Amino acid sequence: MAIYNYRAKDRRGEFVTGKIESSTTVLAEKQIEDLKLIPISIEEASSFYLKDFFPAFYDVTKKDVVVFSRQLAVLYQSGVSISKSLELLIEFTRNRKFKEVLLKIKFDVENGMTLSKSLAKHPKIFSEIYVDMVELGESSGLLYDTLVKLALLTEKEITVKTKVKRAAFYPKIAVSLIVTALVIFLGFIMPRFTSFYNKFNVKLPIETKILVYLSNFLVNEWLPLFIAAAILAAGAAIYLNSSYGRPLWDKCKLKLPIFGTIFYKSAMSRFVRIFGLLYKSGLPVNKVFELVKNETGNKFILNKIDDIQTDVSKGKSITESFKNSGIFSGIIIQMLSIGEETGQIDEMLARVADYFDEELDHRISMLHASIEPIFLTVIFGTVLFIILAIYLPAFDVINFAKKG
Repeated sequence: MAIYNYRAKDRRGEFVTGKIESSTTVLAEKQIEDLKLIPISIEEASSFYLKDFFPAFYDVTKKDVVVFSRQLAVLYQSGVSISKSLELLIEFTRNRKFKEVLLKIKFDVENGMTLSKSLAKHPKIFSEIYVDMVELGESSGLLYDTLVKLALLTEKEITVKTKVKRAAFYPKIAVSLIVTALVIFLGFIMPRFTSFYNKFNVKLPIETKILVYLSNFLVNEWLPLFIAAAILAAGAAIYLNSSYGRPLWDKCKLKLPIFGTIFYKSAMSRFVRIFGLLYKSGLPVNKVFELVKNETGNKFILNKIDDIQTDVSKGKSITESFKNSGIFSGIIIQMLSIGEETGQIDEMLARVADYFDEELDHRISMLHASIEPIFLTVIFGTVLFIILAIYLPAFDVINFAKKG
């Protein structure tokens, strides 16, 4: 449990401040609403924000957009005008860059521009999906529901991305530490042992010869090696960002051992959740495809969505088009088919997305449980190999010294 400082407005429109104990910000917000208050800002009491001191190094994050969406929804539902709501949000926004953006949005709204059009002027912060959904909410009179759905969608997206990053974090750190340790050892420590053994002219075992060779190669050829690595990295970056290389790499990522399943389930969860939400909003199917394909984060899947869009435009059913693409699992096809028959595609896809989220949690838990022993074995094996390579010749040195 944590202590949160909050500022809110009561039903008379007066500001109220206080503290509340809760496990998460979302639960704290609900507790404040239960007090018949309109939450304006909620911050953990012990929080320390570097961005308050170095604002130039911090961009507007998706979390900022989530908070903005929730707070604007609550204020709007309470009868506060959009202009006044923006004014209140500007006052309590910690992120200075976001505050500048909100000032521009408020200026546009006060000069007769709709909220959606004013948001559209900041595409780096508010995606095309976000803007189109807000526009639909404005035209249908369901802006509150739309903003809440957008906040939930963004929160889910943040959660999935965080899980995937955490899954890849441990392997990246472990590999980086192993490589760094080997470079330091071969470049700075092994040459000293090599010089020492050369003085005694002892016969080196195969393990030591391998380390001596690698050490000499690294010490003598480090510049060409560095240049080659830089050229290789630059070439790989150019290729992977090309129209041919990126889809191929994204396809390979989906087939990687262990991690491929995680990448696939995270991409599918994101795709079906957004597709279901947009489809329910009443947008034309072609527009839905145009919006959702740029949100998958995978160029290979994006190309497949282009094929699906082409099939649908030719009159094929959504289920048949998805099935023909060959990338969607059986559960997606099955639930989509049920959704088409019952007219509840959005609900069926939301269930599929929740299923993939649960599967993602399970896979990541399994990954953490299985990958640690693998890396511990690799680290132990590397250390054992180095110890044997260093100390086996020492016995010959000792025998040589005794004979001498």
